[in-house]
Amino acid sequence: MADIWMDVDTAIGEAPVNILPLIDDTDFKTIEAAVAFDAAGLALFWNFVTTGGAQTCTAVTPTSSGNYDWTDQGTSGMYAIEIPASGGASINNDTEGFGWFTGVATGVLPWRGPIIGFRAAALNNSLIDAGTTGLLAPATAARTLNVSAGGLADADVQAINTVTIIGDGSGTPFNV
Repeated sequence: MADIWMDVDTAIGEAPVNILPLIDDTDFKTIEAAVAFDAAGLALFWNFVTTGGAQTCTAVTPTSSGNYDWTDQGTSGMYAIEIPASGGASINNDTEGFGWFTGVATGVLPWRGPIIGFRAAALNNSLIDAGTTGLLAPATAARTLNVSAGGLADADVQAINTVTIIGDGSGTPFNV
């Protein structure tokens, strides 16, 4: 399952490179707060699985500007990188599926990034960005389901007679 979702077929300004802070490989606890795009021994890989199940692992060379621009998120040990929609030398955001970075650098423990799910913008807009008007909008009124007992045993009818669901957004239970 994806840790985060992003729109496919769009340039990503800052895709997270690591899910936890990068850590020093000598004491196993000091945050590496200044790893540059051209750090010694830096090897960054983009792992991607399509919705059809095809997996690839592609080396990515971070830069200081343009495609694959490496961004230090301050002293937190967190980093991000640009991914172009198309036209990149190694990876592009042009396929629906799931991607994550893995990497190593001299003096830094190996790391993994969050799994990013890439799907159509319309889905993200409906499921995440639309708030109360999207597919996951809370119910606004009580719902009643009339069940005919035809063909059901008495125990079945009793089990489905009334179900109370909490969490329609109003704080009031409603019957199904």
